[in-house]
Amino acid sequence: MRDKHGNIVKAGDTVRVLEIHNGFLNSLPADEKPHIVNMLGKEYAVDGLPEENKISVSIEWQFENGDYGYGGLYMLSHEFELVYSS
Repeated sequence: MRDKHGNIVKAGDTVRVLEIHNGFLNSLPADEKPHIVNMLGKEYAVDGLPEENKISVSIEWQFENGDYGYGGLYMLSHEFELVYSS
């Protein structure tokens, strides 16, 4: 898999989220959406390559009531850039 700049990216590498598809954002529950939007511009380890031409990254957060939320993104090349290769 390659990033926006043509760099090879593999599981364990660190990438920066550059773009999140609006259709995906609009499908999220109201309590999850701000956490996913907050991923823009931040760096995450690549979890894997779940589908052809996509990488996955994930996050975890805690709600005010103490419950945990989990989410993440499947991203195409133009949506991320390599920051660090492991």
